[in-house]
Parts: sequence; structure tokens; C-alpha cells
Amino acid sequence: MGFLLDRIAVIATYVAELVRHGIPVSVGPVEHEVVFILDGVGGFQFVPLMVRRALRESGAAIGTIAYRWQFGLPGELCTDLMCYRRNRVMAARLARAILAFRRDHPGAVIHILGHSGGAAIAVWACEFLRGRGGVTTLVLLCPALSPSHDLRRALRSVQRCYAMVSRRDRWMLGVGTRIFGTMDRRFCSAAGRVGFRPPTALSSEDRSAYDRLREIHWTPLLEGDGHHGGHTGWARVSFLRRHLLPILHGEPA
Repeated sequence: MGFLLDRIAVIATYVAELVRHGIPVSVGPVEHEVVFILDGVGGFQFVPLMVRRALRESGAAIGTIAYRWQFGLPGELCTDLMCYRRNRVMAARLARAILAFRRDHPGAVIHILGHSGGAAIAVWACEFLRGRGGVTTLVLLCPALSPSHDLRRALRSVQRCYAMVSRRDRWMLGVGTRIFGTMDRRFCSAAGRVGFRPPTALSSEDRSAYDRLREIHWTPLLEGDGHHGGHTGWARVSFLRRHLLPILHGEPA
């Protein structure tokens, strides 16, 4: 039931936002603080619209840039999920875009937020940055990566990283990724459902990198924010309006 409530609410808000505002690449002032937003597979751009509405309603002076990494027309779910090499190329392009943005706005605070498949692109982009780019916060909403994915290189490129995890995400990141695979082509429950597993025998430098990762697991307390634990619950405007700004600024409630 929670899955349906989350899905219906997000779709209704998405349609309203799409009709009123469309999906421009950049919205708001980006000179001082910006969020690069990556939607999940399918290319419908749900999450950029939800994030933009939440920031607008919060009165935050934060600009957003929607990065469209998906292939072809909206709805090509399997293509976006399975084209591993192309997805890595799109992540490299995002890394270059972030470096270019940093050159043009050397004093800006940069955040990256990715949902589901977009979270994988965000992680790979941070790997390509290799410590450059000056990314402050990496937010992974229900990441569609395998739990064993090595985050060390990505974490070295950010000051902090938050991964949103929910055991209730049974269909998309449980059944779905077991049948069709994760973004890194493993057939298992994804990290967005069960969390990440750090590699064994970490060096002190590696441990320092993993110290930047904090997993935020869904609890029934979040139902008060309209998040019932499903795949799209992390994109509910009511959840984002209350929690996004504290997460971006390193103070999650």
C-alpha cells in the first residue's frame, strides 16, 4: 500500500510541476550553491522536478542543474539499466561538466544528488573526478548499485556522502535488480535496499574515505513525512522539503 501511495503522490506532483514549469536544464541562482540532479532509469525526470519544488517551497537560494544521462526516449528502462559502457561514458561527461562549472564558479558549493540508477552515474562521476571538482555532498537516493560496489574512489572526491536505504524497496531494488541486474551489472538486491558493504582489509586511507559515508535507513517515523518506504518515497516533496537541506548541509535530522 505504501508503494502505491508514494507512486501516486509523486506522479500527481510530477504532472503538476511539468505543466507549470517544464524541465529546463538549470533553475535558480547557481553562483553560490548548486545541486546537480540525476533522475533514475527511464528519463522521465521525476526527481529534478520534486527537488526543485521542495527547494522552492523551502525558500532556499540554491540553484539546480538537471543532468540527463538516460538513453533515447523516456521510458526505455532496460536500455538505461543495461548499457554499462554508455553509462560510464555519461558519468565521465558529468565529471567534465562539474569541472567546467568549478572553473566558472570557483567559490560555489557543489552537491550531487542521484536517484536509483542516477545514483550510480553520480558515483562513477565522482570516481572520474579523482579528488577534483570540490564536491561537498553526494546524496544517493536508493542507489541501484550492488552492495559490494567499491566506493573508495568516489568517496575521496567528496566531503560527505549520504545513502538512503529502505528494506521496503522490495520490488524495484529487490525483485527487479535480481532479475534485470543493478547498474554495475550484478544480479542481487541493490544497496538502496540492503546498504553498502565496505571491502575487507581497508587501509587507513580507505577507512578515512569510508568514514565520509553515512547510510540513512528508512524507519516508520518517516511515514509522517509521507515516505512509506517505497522506491519513490525518497522523492516525495514532503520528505525532501523537511530533510533535503539538512542533508545537503551535513546535518541530517
